[in-house]
Amino acid sequence: MNHQTEQSQSEKARVPLGFGNLHASVGDHIGHFYQDSEEEKNVLSSFIRAGLENGERCVCIISPDQTREKLQDGLSASGIDMEEVISSDQLLLSEGTGDSQELRALLKEEFEKIPDQYPLLRWAGNMSWALKKVPTTEKLMEFEAYCNVIAKPPAIFLCQYELPVFCGTVVMDAMKTHPLCMVSNVIHQNQYYEQPETYLENLRRREPTALA
Repeated sequence: MNHQTEQSQSEKARVPLGFGNLHASVGDHIGHFYQDSEEEKNVLSSFIRAGLENGERCVCIISPDQTREKLQDGLSASGIDMEEVISSDQLLLSEGTGDSQELRALLKEEFEKIPDQYPLLRWAGNMSWALKKVPTTEKLMEFEAYCNVIAKPPAIFLCQYELPVFCGTVVMDAMKTHPLCMVSNVIHQNQYYEQPETYLENLRRREPTALA
């Protein structure tokens, strides 16, 4: 991304993401592609912390192993009272589901809390959770594409993909379903993004494939 593109992105931005002095507009769907686990932890915990500090509703779909622990440790280290934000229901840590309809229902339920209870929804996920939950690439991408057809969603979406974990075809599908992508703390307009109607039509014609 050249300086002019970065500047135009900043001019229309409304919400601080919490890391790298980056901003996003309400409704943005960002794919974060990374290789370094420290980068993943810093980005996710900073994104959630910024939302919590701004009084926003935060939902994080995350694997129940080290990833969850790293997030909790990162938030606690930054001064967030984990017991308070979870017991007050400001933060939901979910292990996800392999049923895309259930994910849609959860998202709809969260939208209903905006703006009466919270000014904005931050929906985040380290997508490694899907490896044990979602049966095929197509089921996961169906939900990713769904996020792009929602009219004026009162949310910012951040989806993290660890490049060494997912096979190349899954990464390419993820690129096609995220209008914005982030690599090394730089957000780019994604040239590989496909309009959801076209993408979903092609997706329905495919044979099921594995995520890894």
